[in-house]
This record gives sequence, structure tokens and C-alpha cells, in this order.
Amino acid sequence: MTDKIYDLAVIGAGIMGLSSAFIAASDGPEKRIVIAERDIVGSGTSGFAPGIQINICRNQKERSLIDCGSKFWRGIYPDGQWPKGRDCDVFWLTRNPGELAKQGSAGQLSPSTSFALVERLLSLEQFVVPDDVSVVLDRGSYCQVDSIVQDLTQRLKIKGVSIRESTSITKIRKGPRNILLQTSDNSELSAKRVILAIGPWLPESPLRQHLTDEPGLRVKKVVALHLAVRPTPNCPMIGLFDDYAFLIPMIEQGYWLFSFTSQEWDVKPVSDELRLSSDDLARANAILAKWCSSKVPAVKSARVFCDCYSADGVPFSRPAKDIAGLHVIGGGSGNGFRFGPACAEEAVRSLYAADRHAITAT
Repeated sequence: MTDKIYDLAVIGAGIMGLSSAFIAASDGPEKRIVIAERDIVGSGTSGFAPGIQINICRNQKERSLIDCGSKFWRGIYPDGQWPKGRDCDVFWLTRNPGELAKQGSAGQLSPSTSFALVERLLSLEQFVVPDDVSVVLDRGSYCQVDSIVQDLTQRLKIKGVSIRESTSITKIRKGPRNILLQTSDNSELSAKRVILAIGPWLPESPLRQHLTDEPGLRVKKVVALHLAVRPTPNCPMIGLFDDYAFLIPMIEQGYWLFSFTSQEWDVKPVSDELRLSSDDLARANAILAKWCSSKVPAVKSARVFCDCYSADGVPFSRPAKDIAGLHVIGGGSGNGFRFGPACAEEAVRSLYAADRHAITAT
């Protein structure tokens, strides 16, 4: 066992784990922080997810998470200076404008017209907006989450954070003074505090036993198609609200990304087993056909991955039930980029609350 004792150990180097380490390191540069990752940084959901920021949420809990996440990202990337991404207009299309208004930020959404949208979609010539569809304009952003992961990793290294790839944690136990993390090669890490953030690996991990108030975790497949159509520089993002699907103009990459909801549950986070199915294609084509005057765009390629979902679909941040100083975050629901920083901040604030109280008392 090493004699080095870390102030904080983070298990998992996805967007939630990296955000946790970044928040902790920014609060106290003198902290000794380590990140343990079973594979390589960003090898899970964060390596495939499209990172979109939109002003739509289902409830107040999601609104709080989104607002916190937006503040976090703007602090790192002010004025839309995303790596491989940009701020953009978002055109929402819906036959239920009342529900869209209810889920949108107050004062953010404004009416628009189908003409205003279609004239900016020259690359999607067959795209049409039926007369009974409301068009609403908003602002948002998109980026490649894997580029964010790599950028955060470099920033963390500059801050002195240790990142240990190919380090799988198999057991967490309370030692006499600190928390002990056992690795798959039977070595140990020692830390005063631990954040467990292992994404879709959590439901079947033995480390799940530490999670209090079981939130009914399941893993669902996530699919996004790369359409063989090149977007132009002024293309907006399109939100198909009634199907909760998105057309995202990946300008640098040279294709439109079509993200839609898969209904394939209880999959395993094994990349070789996650494939685009005929049902996925049928579901995607059925949605696209509603908006295309002729044949839907061809599929160039696809990204297929998975993520952890809680029973209510809202990400969670909770102290462990059996080990003081251990916090579990997860349930990104394919939106760890939007929700993750808020979960990370709650975990870090909770774990360091005693230190702040002690400083205040003195």
C-alpha cells in the first residue's frame, strides 16, 4: 500500500469525474487529487456523446442542474470558445407550443417562422415545416464532448492532478483514518474523500452497494446518426420537440448529427456489443420522414453507446450509505455534459463542507 494519502480520489474519468476533480482543484490548488480510470480517459459515454446546451427541462430539479452546468462551462469557455463547437441558434419545431413554453426558460423562447428556418437550411433541401407546426427560436450550443474531456484532462494535469489510467477499483472500504481503494492488481490507494462516478458501469458494479436510497438504475442504448449531408456555416440546431430528437450541424466534421431516443434498455457497456440495429434505423427514419418532402438523407455512419439512467431520469449526487467521505454521482441519462457539473459540484461541496465550517469557526 502506498504511503501517499490523497485529499480526494475520483473513480471514473468521464465528464462527471473530470468535472469533480476540476471543481475540487480550482477550490484549492494545494489539494492532492487522483483520478482512477478503468480504461483510458473519456472511454465511456463521454467519448461519444454530443454535448448540447439547450434551455429545455422537465422539472425544477433539471432546471437547477442545467443552470449550474451552464455556469460551470461558461466559466471555462467564455463567449462560446468551445473546442470543436459553437454557440448557435436553436429552432424548436412542435405541435404543442404550450408544453414547449412550459419546459423552456422564461423569456428565452421567441416565436419565429418556417421561412426564417428553411432559408438557413440550404444543405437540407428536402426539409419542410408543415403549416400546423409552431417554430420557436432559442439559443444554445453544441460541441464534441470528447474534445472537452481531452481539454479538461490537460487543464487538470497543469493543476497537478494525478490521472491513473488502466486502474480499476474493485473495492472501497473504510480504513482506520482514511478510505482505502483496492485496485484489480491488489494495490491500494488511500484518500480522505472519494467520489464514485463510473457512468454506465455502476449498475452492475460491486461498488453499487455503497449507494443509498437505490434510484432504480438501468442502462439504455444511445444512438446518433451521421447524415451524409454537409451543413453550411450558418446552420442552426433543430430541436424536434415532440419526438425529443435533434439535428445538430457538425460543421467542422462535415455532417449533420441526428440524435434521437432509443428504446433499447438493459444493455451492457461493452463497445463490441453495441451496434446500430434495424429498429434504430426504422425509428430514426420514421421521425425524419415527418420533416422531409422526399427521401430522407442517407446515413454516412453512426455512433452507438450507452448511459446510466435513474428511475425518474434525473441524475443524482448522494453520500454513500456506509462509508463517510464517499459520494456517488451518476445517472447522466446521455446528458452528462449538461447535468454532470451540478452533480459534481454538489459532491465536492458536501465532502469539503466540514473543512469550510472549521475555517469559518476559526
